[in-house]
Amino acid sequence: MVVSKHKLLIVDDDETLQQQLRWAFDDFDVSLAGSRAAAMAVFEQEPAPIVLLDLGLPPDQDGPSEGLAALESILALHPRLKSSS
Repeated sequence: MVVSKHKLLIVDDDETLQQQLRWAFDDFDVSLAGSRAAAMAVFEQEPAPIVLLDLGLPPDQDGPSEGLAALESILALHPRLKSSS
């Protein structure tokens, strides 16, 4: 019997943290991205119903603008993603 894992997209520019999160979520089919552009490329190929998103992405690592822009782009592709049902 093949058990399908839930898809999870982790978006964080810290590669060490990415690997730690991948390890922590080993029950999931994890995809990783380190930027908004990379996240959108991954998400467009295989949308994940769960996204862990660092708001402090380059080039605005000290502010939330790039992370919020990524969230806006993801929700534009799949508006129901934020739904819990």
